[in-house]
Amino acid sequence: MYGVILNTTNDSSSTLGVGPGSSFNAGFMANFNIIAIHSQLYYVTLKDLEWEQEVSGVDRKFKTEGSGHFWTWDGTIGIKALTEEGDMGYTHVYVGFRIWKVLREEDKKTVDGVSNPLYPPVKQELTGNGFIVGIRDFSTLPLGSISLALQTGLWLYKAPLSTFKQDGTEIDTTADQNIGFGFEIGGGLAFEDIGLSTIVGLRMDVQATEIKLPLNIDAVAGSGYAQFFFAVSKEFGF
Repeated sequence: MYGVILNTTNDSSSTLGVGPGSSFNAGFMANFNIIAIHSQLYYVTLKDLEWEQEVSGVDRKFKTEGSGHFWTWDGTIGIKALTEEGDMGYTHVYVGFRIWKVLREEDKKTVDGVSNPLYPPVKQELTGNGFIVGIRDFSTLPLGSISLALQTGLWLYKAPLSTFKQDGTEIDTTADQNIGFGFEIGGGLAFEDIGLSTIVGLRMDVQATEIKLPLNIDAVAGSGYAQFFFAVSKEFGF
């Protein structure tokens, strides 16, 4: 998902553009007793995006063809509780820092399937940072040599837009309200004797910032993803 939505003076409304993409996720958690330090990177590609927009009372279908990516990095500290020896289950409550960035290059734009030859290629780059709080729970149910595993998580963050560039030129913006949230839910198998788990699930993360552009134009800049994921985790003891 991605979009910079202008609040124009006519009767119009819009949503973030959505489309297919792929993702990569990597992270680690280190804990000493109940204190846990966590770092996580999530990278998502942006391809062709589509959205519906009401312009002067008429519904239009927009599409942009292009490429890009959206990534987030979290560095947190928290508590890893409800752990037992020989059990991979835990509850992790954390607070920390989030950085995010979007790069979007648009080559072509169509409205109701009709290409606009006057629409120039556009390259937009947005960055932001702030704080994040969240909770993740990993529970297991032993079934002999393997265990069923359930992973859930919920996080909230305030990381407003700090830099907005278009075609390499920084645009003067003032960030107002910002909110971001995400969740995950998944299930799989845990091999607790060797500290290995495999999880399949759904993860969603979306954020938006109200901004003011030059000439006192109000807008909303938003980005995010909603994707199925497959994750492999390994525990190490020292």
